[in-house]
Amino acid sequence: WSVDGELIFQTPPIDQPVGASIRYGVTLGKNEKVDIVACGVRSTNEIKIFKIDKETRHLIDLTTEGGISTEFPDLTYGLCLYKRSSDGQLFAFVSRRETDNIHQIQIDPDGKGKFKGTLIRKFGKRNLRTFVEGMVADDEHGYLYCSDERFAILKFWADPKIRLEPYIRKFGVADNIRGDREGLGLYRKKGGKGYLVVSSQGDSSFKIYNREGKNKFIKSIHLKGVTKTDGI
Repeated sequence: WSVDGELIFQTPPIDQPVGASIRYGVTLGKNEKVDIVACGVRSTNEIKIFKIDKETRHLIDLTTEGGISTEFPDLTYGLCLYKRSSDGQLFAFVSRRETDNIHQIQIDPDGKGKFKGTLIRKFGKRNLRTFVEGMVADDEHGYLYCSDERFAILKFWADPKIRLEPYIRKFGVADNIRGDREGLGLYRKKGGKGYLVVSSQGDSSFKIYNREGKNKFIKSIHLKGVTKTDGI
């Protein structure tokens, strides 16, 4: 869709797509960079990757032949992309609708003009109490944020090279959150500043946190006509 609500393009039917995520300037070939959008597929426990055509704004499927597995047996639930700032390496994080690990999939060109994926890390199960759907990666700071729906926002190091134990901290345990912690979004500002936005489903509000430091809670926002907030 355009920001004015005009339908630009739709892919062929995908059975239960989850967690659309976008990254720009991803290396595909030796001298080729593309803008991509990825999603998880709950029905088949796969990841789909599409090129965004800059002229038509249509989506072109660049998933390698044979597909990219989330390496879950079932219930793939959430997805977000992470592009490492040091070298542009692309990863996908995927979650499952169980108290289970987050899977980190490294995304690389397959040498045939498409993208393949390799599971390189599992983490987070011991830090969860329920399950995760909403996720967002902060490429600049190197963090992954996960909405453990009935518990807290969990913060991890996104780069698998940083350390063996990626868990940093939890926050958003209280902060007047009602019901599920759902979608997560980043509002980026210059100098690494900005805000993390969390969807609080039970009271149809958005909780605003500092992007930097220990993610201090700032305020709640209620928008007229917005109810049962979920994705963001």
